[in-house]
Amino acid sequence: MAEPIKDICRILQNQLELTDKQIWIYNQKRDIPNDTGVYFVVNFQGQRIIGNTRREVPTLDGLKEEQSVHNLAVFSVDVFSRSARAREMRDLAIMALNSTYSQQVQEEKGFQIARNSFQVTNTSEVEGVAELNRYSISFNVTYMSETTKSISYYDTFSKEVITEE
Repeated sequence: MAEPIKDICRILQNQLELTDKQIWIYNQKRDIPNDTGVYFVVNFQGQRIIGNTRREVPTLDGLKEEQSVHNLAVFSVDVFSRSARAREMRDLAIMALNSTYSQQVQEEKGFQIARNSFQVTNTSEVEGVAELNRYSISFNVTYMSETTKSISYYDTFSKEVITEE
């Protein structure tokens, strides 16, 4: 099953040289660190189904059902810091998602980040006595999820023929 959110984290971590403590997936119950470091949170915003297919495929072992769902999903990356570092890193994050390494991961894992779909929103807010500099970068990703399972075929059921003789 495709999980682009993990691959997006891997791309950012590799290209921006982030530690495991600097990047995480949304809703992992982590507190915002009280320092001036820069941090990244990757979030799944939603999706629209652009294709949904099902087909039966004969095999030597019987009949298999192949199902797939083609998705157009929206992901976001929040870049935040208690210093100006988040402002400096927001463009670097976009470049990381469009890098050669990113293209290689996308090809390997079978998803695509739309190059011209990036939107940056300033979501900074007052956090206690200091302002938290936060920028939310949203973008589109297309990917496919698929599954295969065995199914019964009509000629494999037992049958009985009753005749009058």
